[in-house]
Amino acid sequence: MIELRDVWFSYNDREVLKGVSMEVRKEEVVILLGRNGAGKSTLLMHLNGLLRPEKGEVIVNGNPVRYDRKSLTKLRRLVGFVFQNPDDQIVAPTVWQDVVFGPENTGTRDDEKIREILRNLGLEGYENRLCNSLSGGEKKRVAIAGVLAMEPEYVVMDEPTAGVDGVGMKEIAFIVRELREEGKGMIISTHDLDFAKAVGDRFLILDGGMIIYNDAWIDYSLAERCGIRTWMSEGEVVLVPHDSCLPDGDFDFVAVMGRSAKERLEKEGIEPDINTAGMERAFLRAIGGARVMLVCSRSMMDVVRREAATYPVRLRLYEREVDEYEREGVHNRGGSGRSGAHHAERTEGH
Repeated sequence: MIELRDVWFSYNDREVLKGVSMEVRKEEVVILLGRNGAGKSTLLMHLNGLLRPEKGEVIVNGNPVRYDRKSLTKLRRLVGFVFQNPDDQIVAPTVWQDVVFGPENTGTRDDEKIREILRNLGLEGYENRLCNSLSGGEKKRVAIAGVLAMEPEYVVMDEPTAGVDGVGMKEIAFIVRELREEGKGMIISTHDLDFAKAVGDRFLILDGGMIIYNDAWIDYSLAERCGIRTWMSEGEVVLVPHDSCLPDGDFDFVAVMGRSAKERLEKEGIEPDINTAGMERAFLRAIGGARVMLVCSRSMMDVVRREAATYPVRLRLYEREVDEYEREGVHNRGGSGRSGAHHAERTEGH
């Protein structure tokens, strides 16, 4: 496991990392997200000794990193680094010369293993190609091959899909999944949420020099607020637990999910537009640009939030305690309260 413990780092007087603590385990893909200038590359460069923290420490496989030449050489065999721009990493004229450069200099060259790496990366037959004649995506794969030829236990990738087309992104996603299956630990910075969700096991968001989010899922709304590139429609799903007040405002559709939520809407005198497969259909309507209120049994809240992370939609939670007057209306007045007026406003918009 790689650990950062309370790491601080500055460029001149500008603090970039402020007490960052995190970990990367083997057989795990950790995705690092954040705005431009958030310090993602700076954080990554601490993982294999390219930068040294001013305070705090980096620990790899239980051993604190030492910064003498011999220790750093050993560290960089354990932790491979793929730079954002492959031209910063490619050092030899031909593909073969570049990929064998690292292991040849460390006395670990294994031509059979290197040929297997080239084959797995779709570079078989490229051995004698000049690196400066390759496309951006091909150069990315050569850079990855050069790192893998060192047989690291962990792989760090800084924006691997930058400047790569859709086909190249799928190829890199396939490579990442294969490396995870081989047992490697990986941490990848990216601005592409679709790529991140395709490969990530855990998601970190770096903002203001600190990790502000660390979880196994991430939704599109949170990503967008943190400056991450998403292809999200203008639609929205407003999630309302069945025992909350209902929000004012205009909605294109009202969806319901769960028995208690259906009973709540019946008591309010509201006829839902979507009452079967409510969650999926609400998401699909929002993808199409609609604003949808989804009233949900409280027991299903976590399910909705988890599933929302797989759709390119904004999910907003509306939760407000029902006061005594409104609670009486819910149970006795059958829709003469605020929600009935809200629904009338909504249906007039159709």
